Amino acid sequence: MGNIIVADSSPYPEVRVSGENKQFGELLCTAVGGNSGEFGTISEYVYQGVVFKESYPEISEIFLRLAKVEMHHLLMIEELVHKLGADPVYGWYSGGDPVYWSGSSVNYTKELQSALIYDLNGEQKAYSTYISLARRSGDRFVFAVLTRIALDEMIHASLLRSLIADKNSIRRQ
Repeated sequence: MGNIIVADSSPYPEVRVSGENKQFGELLCTAVGGNSGEFGTISEYVYQGVVFKESYPEISEIFLRLAKVEMHHLLMIEELVHKLGADPVYGWYSGGDPVYWSGSSVNYTKELQSALIYDLNGEQKAYSTYISLARRSGDRFVFAVLTRIALDEMIHASLLRSLIADKNSIRRQ
């Protein structure tokens, strides 16, 4: 598989905020534990890394490397939520109350092509979500972090697209 790039080469900005904004912090929790949030994405990639380890070891390793990048995103988002004055729950907020993440939202498919397509859709949605949240943030520091994370999501989508298109890279062991 060669040297696979799983993150943009630009540095991550410092995680800071201009001031508290609890309402936006609660909204940002959707990126932590919402349907396309980091917590679920990490869980999915780790699951896929284990399930496909024997049959597709190279792709399994890619899944695990993607999970590590998503873990870094999770940490940055949770720090932002906390600095904004909200509780960085593993879930999202509805009417000011937390709705906690559930493992039932993980895609447990054991068919590689389906997993890759599902992951691609998730990465594309994550990219759009981060760009939208960045624009809505009203905070230049939050904007910088979210747009930097979006760059990684774009790399992930591109990588998944190439894995889907390159049937030769998907060799069962």
